[in-house]
Amino acid sequence: MAVAGAFGAVYFGNLPGTIGTSFTFTLPQTFGKPQNILAFALLSRITESDDQTETIASISQFVDNGVTKNGTFPVIAAAKCTKIIWSLFCDHSFNNPTRLILFF
Repeated sequence: MAVAGAFGAVYFGNLPGTIGTSFTFTLPQTFGKPQNILAFALLSRITESDDQTETIASISQFVDNGVTKNGTFPVIAAAKCTKIIWSLFCDHSFNNPTRLILFF
């Protein structure tokens, strides 16, 4: 199957993160019509704000063919995707991962 297109961008327009605590930042992305996709959450850098840092870039939810799927997915494949929720968990860290989608 040939790739019909691609999309890539950082999650956020700023550098989100936490000092002395943890938080999950989310970014919803919707599609006008169902898409056949392979989507990746890519973390290329971790910036510590304190010792014992943790960062998780993932897809926490997506809708495929009308079915909502929840979890902590580094990659998803969906034949009829209409929505993705990109997630960034920061514990004593600052980060801005990349979201990459291949369209088929």
